[in-house]
Amino acid sequence: MKILQIIAKQSEDRLTQAKKLVVRELEEHEGKGNFVAYVDEGEYSYDVNIQLNKDTIVGHSCDCGRRESYCMHQLAVICALAGIDKNSPSEVKNKKKVTLKKVKESEQLLLAVEHEVLNSWLLELFKSNKDVELQFLLKFGKNKQEYQEKDIVKILKEAVVSVIGKRKKIETSEIKKILQLWEKSLVPFWEYLALNIGNEKIINLFLAVYNAVLDIEYQTMYTGTRFRKFIETNNIKISTAVAQIESDIQWGRLMDAYWTKLWWEEGQQGALLELFILIYQNSKTDRKRLISVKIERLIEEFLEEAYHMSLTVDEFFLDVLLENDMFEASLDYFFPRYWEAKYNLKLIEAVKKVEPERAIAYCHVVIESNSKTEYNLPFLDILEELYSANGDLNKLAQVKMDKFHINRDIADYVFIMDNSQDADLNKKFRTNTLTMLRNSMGYDYDSGKIYFEILEHEKNYTKMLEVIDYRVSAKLLLQVWDHLYAYDKLKFLRAIAGNLHIDYRTDPADLDKLIHRILENYEKDVIRLLFKPDARSNYLRNFKAMVSSSLEKMK
Repeated sequence: MKILQIIAKQSEDRLTQAKKLVVRELEEHEGKGNFVAYVDEGEYSYDVNIQLNKDTIVGHSCDCGRRESYCMHQLAVICALAGIDKNSPSEVKNKKKVTLKKVKESEQLLLAVEHEVLNSWLLELFKSNKDVELQFLLKFGKNKQEYQEKDIVKILKEAVVSVIGKRKKIETSEIKKILQLWEKSLVPFWEYLALNIGNEKIINLFLAVYNAVLDIEYQTMYTGTRFRKFIETNNIKISTAVAQIESDIQWGRLMDAYWTKLWWEEGQQGALLELFILIYQNSKTDRKRLISVKIERLIEEFLEEAYHMSLTVDEFFLDVLLENDMFEASLDYFFPRYWEAKYNLKLIEAVKKVEPERAIAYCHVVIESNSKTEYNLPFLDILEELYSANGDLNKLAQVKMDKFHINRDIADYVFIMDNSQDADLNKKFRTNTLTMLRNSMGYDYDSGKIYFEILEHEKNYTKMLEVIDYRVSAKLLLQVWDHLYAYDKLKFLRAIAGNLHIDYRTDPADLDKLIHRILENYEKDVIRLLFKPDARSNYLRNFKAMVSSSLEKMK
């Protein structure tokens, strides 16, 4: 039905009532001809939807729930549509409308409450909700034009008090609230820093943030690392701002002031070092070079006084000097640190390019201090490289000896035995190695392989036959076949027949190859005699049965 026809069918009273209702935010929504609006009736507001095809209504709804064909709220919207353009209602869709915001009940009350009553209520609210009071101050308080260290401390501590009061313990949910207040309250501070980043006095403000957060962390009880991450985030902001200083002169003055405070003012190093490292990392190449020169000169002073910094500082110094190719002049300052493998490896890699003999000495210092032999491998690798370069085969053999239990290789074993000049050490090494390999060969093929390779290198075929037992797999027997078959083929076959065990680790393909070798290289009568199934062992009986069965199939 068309809009005008619907309006014509309504009584004057209904039309009068409909026109008294407030229609808000009437607009076309989600497609041509689809109109939505809010209709206010007293204290309530209803969502109305009218769908038009030109001037004909093809759909309509209202959330009031009344069962009339067109409720009073729909009728109000229909009248509004007809009143905008009586000749062509469909043109309403393209006309720009001024919409009113839907007013919530709380907003209506806020507008209605007297000013003095509202002020009194807010003051009472602030007494029991300090975080709300702080939010109010941050929103409506006057922005400071200049900051002192005490201002920063006050801002950060007041935020904590506003959340937890006088309590010492901070709950997990409260930590998040405190951090949100810190971030919001420090926005003007960051703006101030951005405008004054070249001023040497702002270093004290950096320190104020760091120390205030640390003091709060120490004076309260909480779990987690959120406060530390807050400091890290702030350091990133500051270092980025410092890197963006365009004037090299201004940047240099700031770095000079920072440098003085970092090294010559007691108690400041911990607070400033992390930030200084970030400033260096974010700096341009030429500025990094200037910082490396400062470090080089500082190290000269430390060497004269026989003074050393902490590991964290020395590692930073080392990284800077290496990056700027200035390490050699400061070589004497650095030394290996106990149980600091990452740092020691970096240092020795740098030293070996300058003084290989010193690098060798440092490697031995580190190896002697390590509590576990597996920690020694990277340093043994360096020793192997350096001894190979200087031609010291005796020491190279001893390094390979130390590495052998980690990287087992027959070529290394041969090299050790050929080049190590310590006979007693060699004898002990051989005994320990063969024992270790034999004990492992039952579950580790590579151990068995190297074990037999060592005996084969020594031409000790008798020993090779003697050690064939339940630990020797079919795969190992195939490996030693040629040598032991040539040495004593009958003893070899007896060893196989009397000792080979089959279990879940046995590869069927290896068994097939071994049986084929036996049938191909031995007489049938010998095979029947040695491989007659017996009850001594399921493993032996099964293998003997397999060989006997394969032999019978050959007839």
